[in-house]
Amino acid sequence: MKKKGQEVFGMSFGMIFAIILIVAILAVAFYVISYFLNLGKCTDTALLYDDLQKEVDKAWKSSIYQDIFKAKTPRGITYLCFGSLRGDGGADKSKKNEIIDYGDPETTNNLFIYPPTKACSAELYSHKLEHVSINGFFCIKSDNGNAGIKISKGISDSLVKIEK
Repeated sequence: MKKKGQEVFGMSFGMIFAIILIVAILAVAFYVISYFLNLGKCTDTALLYDDLQKEVDKAWKSSIYQDIFKAKTPRGITYLCFGSLRGDGGADKSKKNEIIDYGDPETTNNLFIYPPTKACSAELYSHKLEHVSINGFFCIKSDNGNAGIKISKGISDSLVKIEK
């Protein structure tokens, strides 16, 4: 005499269905939590770009300006890199090459997040700062989520200088 499937496993269909349902709910919950944590990282990156541009605009409208802007960097970002990807990378050549490998080497953007893979999306690994003059390519280290960016403008300067 053959036994039914329920008797072989010793669990009812309702119990098996409940276990499958619990596993599915947990998987969806982990996905949603991960999505919202990543969304926060995107927001932090966009706020960094916006705050820095506001500070540059403030300097650009001034006749003389000199300050160190404290940029709050998103979690996982170790450097903020400035300059063009077309020239020599100087001391930060390896970082520049990694940024080139990740994105578009012909971009006109002049602010890059390093490592670029830690940016929340491929579009947010770089940004175009307006009204700035940047000599060469350099990176500023982020210590404990903060990077000090030197911003200055002299009385005869038409653009704001960002320096290491």
